Amino acid sequence: MTIEHTPRESSFRVCPNCGRLTPVSRPDCAYCGARSVEDQAAGQEAEHERRFLSALVARSNPFALLIIGINAGVFFLEWLAGGMGGMSADLQVIRAFGAKNNELINQQHQYWRLVTCIFLHIGFLHFLLNNYALWIIGQEIERLYGSARFVILYLVTGLAGSLASYTFNPNAESAGASGAIFGLFGVMATFAFRYRKELPERLGSDIRRRILPVIAINLIFGFSMRIVDNAAHVGGLLAGVVLALVVPYKRPEERATAIVWRILQALCLAVMLVSFVAAFRSYDGPRLSAKNLTQISQSPENAINQINDASRALLESLNSFVKILARRDARADVHPALTAAEHGLNDLKDVPVLSKEIDQRRAQLTELLTEQRDLINRFAAMREKDWAEVERQQAALIHKAEGYKLIKSQDEPDAR
Repeated sequence: MTIEHTPRESSFRVCPNCGRLTPVSRPDCAYCGARSVEDQAAGQEAEHERRFLSALVARSNPFALLIIGINAGVFFLEWLAGGMGGMSADLQVIRAFGAKNNELINQQHQYWRLVTCIFLHIGFLHFLLNNYALWIIGQEIERLYGSARFVILYLVTGLAGSLASYTFNPNAESAGASGAIFGLFGVMATFAFRYRKELPERLGSDIRRRILPVIAINLIFGFSMRIVDNAAHVGGLLAGVVLALVVPYKRPEERATAIVWRILQALCLAVMLVSFVAAFRSYDGPRLSAKNLTQISQSPENAINQINDASRALLESLNSFVKILARRDARADVHPALTAAEHGLNDLKDVPVLSKEIDQRRAQLTELLTEQRDLINRFAAMREKDWAEVERQQAALIHKAEGYKLIKSQDEPDAR
């Protein structure tokens, strides 16, 4: 019978300082107090990580916050121009503010749209998600690379996303910071691999564990949604990877930023400024109005339908009141004519300021319906001998409506 002895791991180690056996569970020698090699390495790694993170935390990140502020300011202007939707926005507003539109870029040479579209968002949810992501990844990148290089990385990856969308998704009218944000994710993932021997081990593995799943999930989500501009996402991501292989990060011991990065940062900021000025000078969208702050974003078709409903209400009120005046019946019920005028005014209350034409038509209808309502109220309190004046005012109001082209004159032919 053979008895086999199972080897067990020793619970002692040899102290490198005094050569005696000391328990493995202790980081120091039980006899001379010398620390183990492993414990010294762990301590050095912890100190390296502490110094690395302390240097990063001490850095400011003004440009990440500035870009979020610009996004918020532009979105507020979009809101003033055409209301706000949860997951959508008026296409006319987005285009006027500088969305990527291949036709306008090609025919009118509006190349600045490749930059301005990075700062536009389509609905509140789009704005919220992108800027939350920028709040997280943007601050980390700016602390790692410094403000100058962050501005360069953000604009170049965003521009790369716009160019990818222009090339591979030419029919889409797109906007959003997603291309630049994917670019920053690409920078972060490449940074963790490129400097894996230089970074604290736990920090590098933490970055890889967080960033790679986020990139994968967002790409899968994007390709499963038809409304997502995946060309911009992939273009920005690849640009971020390439830039991270070329642009060095700002090491903890690096105090001053090299002049070349300062010059490139200034150039990027100048490109942004020139693009915004060009967008401002080319703006042909709806007039900005504080009224739209209380409106949900509507399409021009919905606004036109409301205008048409108010026009029909005006015509109904005019026809009903003209019949009452023609009968000269003091006991006639003016309620239908009055109700139609009030319904028309209610229809106009919710019409947003989407264009000069819609705003003008709304103002004209409001004027006529208000006059019609007041005239009917005065008529109800008048005596029969004063009706002639009401008839004259009603005829003048109908003539004004014909001049505004809100109702058809008797001599105007029907449209086929």
